[in-house]
Amino acid sequence: MALSKIDGTNLITGLPAGSVLQTVQTLKTDTYSSTANGFNDVTGLSVAITPSSSSNKVFVVADVAMGLSDFYSYNWVFKVLRDSTSIGVHSGATTDASGGGNLYASGGSYPYLFGNAKFILDSPSSTSSLTYKIQANKISASATLYLNRKGADTSVGAVSSITAMEIAG
Repeated sequence: MALSKIDGTNLITGLPAGSVLQTVQTLKTDTYSSTANGFNDVTGLSVAITPSSSSNKVFVVADVAMGLSDFYSYNWVFKVLRDSTSIGVHSGATTDASGGGNLYASGGSYPYLFGNAKFILDSPSSTSSLTYKIQANKISASATLYLNRKGADTSVGAVSSITAMEIAG
């Protein structure tokens, strides 16, 4: 087993490949809503991390609790970005999403899908500060997208999070 030491900037060096070097998380406990079309940043759902080596990877866990004002013919999707670059998304679709949902529910209901998790092992090849964030998109001109609650109904709530872990390369 390799010996570990603390270097001049208090980073642990010499750990075997696959070791977790640092972990940062943002837990969003309040509600977000949007009527905007297209992908938009979810306010308060981002995390910054600075890898200690360009050969290290960043393991990103995105857990999103989403609702819509109505799912009748409407959908919602989300994606994970590193700074302005989409990661872990479909490569050939018009809408490049990491995940999402659709339920066929009649008007007047308040649909929601909590616990939509994605796990992405990113290779940023960087030692600069990186920001990982979530963007959401309602695929409808009239629906309202909600985060952390059951659509327009405030009686059921949840939390969302984004976690980034630096993994030794």
